[in-house]
Amino acid sequence: MKRELTPENIQELKENQIFVFGSNMNGNHAGGAARLAVEKFGAIMGQAEGIQGQSYAIPTLNKDMQKVTDEELIVSLRNFKHYADEHPELTFLLTKIGCGIAGFDTNYMAYMILRTELPSNVTFPVEFTRIKGYKGFNPDMTCRGFQYEQNKMFEQEGEVKACENGFHFCLHPLDVLGYYPPVGDNGINRYCRVEGDGNMSVDTDDTKVACSRIAIKTEIGIRGLVKAAISYVRERCTNEYNAEPGKPATAGDYGAATAGDSGAATAGYRGAATAGDRGAATAGNSGAATAGNSGAATAGDRGAATSRGKASSGINGLSVVRGNNVKVRGGMGAILVIAEEDNETYDVVDWKAVVVDGNKVKADTWYMLVGGELKEVD
Repeated sequence: MKRELTPENIQELKENQIFVFGSNMNGNHAGGAARLAVEKFGAIMGQAEGIQGQSYAIPTLNKDMQKVTDEELIVSLRNFKHYADEHPELTFLLTKIGCGIAGFDTNYMAYMILRTELPSNVTFPVEFTRIKGYKGFNPDMTCRGFQYEQNKMFEQEGEVKACENGFHFCLHPLDVLGYYPPVGDNGINRYCRVEGDGNMSVDTDDTKVACSRIAIKTEIGIRGLVKAAISYVRERCTNEYNAEPGKPATAGDYGAATAGDSGAATAGYRGAATAGDRGAATAGNSGAATAGNSGAATAGDRGAATSRGKASSGINGLSVVRGNNVKVRGGMGAILVIAEEDNETYDVVDWKAVVVDGNKVKADTWYMLVGGELKEVD
């Protein structure tokens, strides 16, 4: 479906047009597009959500003026979709909600808008018509029999549907590993940054996106993919706590906790925990934990743990460790990547990537790399 674009610098509306803006749960429309909605289009101070005059408010900040959670945003977007579906006679001019004062990443918001499947009477800002993400390939840069090349655009005609047709990629870097683990049947798989646009569709089981046009950008490898995964989680945190070296840092769900050397950082669900050398970083399910030299990083199910000491993740997680005499473990379905360095040059002298299958590689069991093979350790 070809999507009409929202005009820039809207100052007046036609009789059948509705100005759609981002708000906060206090209904304090004091800045940005919200202030314009009050001044020109009938928005009501104190009303956080819904239709008001010739405007419609979608909350992107909570009452504490922190970013709303994914779940809260999805509810508000579904409410908006329901209203737009019931009023086909109106045209809703969607602005870049959440991308100003709220501080959401434009790419993330474009994805959340896409997965809501808004009707055709909603126009999009041009920034919401394209999405950046990550894609995995076989060693020869093929995917499902199609040959790709770096720094090239590919296009197909017609409608697309996720998991059925179109060019596919993922918003969350870790989701890519579910389709292309570090080592496949034909060797070491490859990973690139991509950008998709045109007709698009999403699979809500993960962050998979299907599109009719895709640009293959820079190749980043497994290290780049892990780094991107940690950034992805941290960018979506709604609160942050930093501690002095040696002191503990604790943040709740969607939080970011950072501790220095010898410190302990703990974050909850979808949180990001970072600790320095000899530190301990722990994150909950779908979180990211990072620790420095001789540190320990632990992440829950579907989480990512990286360290230069010990790394542990839960079911379907990712554990990456690099250094000397380092250890790694994971739950069922987790991907383990372990690399041993030269003591003097710090170059990688040996490495291995495996999937925890419960047979060749046991779940919740520590491993070291000895002579190029994994060895169980206490």
